[in-house]
Amino acid sequence: MRKTKRRPVSVGEMLKIEFLEPMGITSKALAEAMGVHRNTVSNLINGGVLTAPVAIKLAAALGNTPEFWLNIQHAVDLWDTRNRYQEEAKFVKPLFVSLEQSART
Repeated sequence: MRKTKRRPVSVGEMLKIEFLEPMGITSKALAEAMGVHRNTVSNLINGGVLTAPVAIKLAAALGNTPEFWLNIQHAVDLWDTRNRYQEEAKFVKPLFVSLEQSART
């Protein structure tokens, strides 16, 4: 498993740095546009986990796609999980040999 040294940018970092700050949008204004409580947006900005329903509303408010936001969340989740369970994964016995491994033998 390849380990990336740096954690991917979170949804909150992307939202704040690439959207809210450059566009002069407050978290309160975004929450109102999305039809959610301002704590929902504040939680995202502060590193909270994005859900699919919120991704749909966020994309609609900012003119992009839910997939854009969910892919960011997925990258962070996978990085966090790999870093947490990488040692345990070393003890898993594979059921199948990959093509790459069989080419080496």
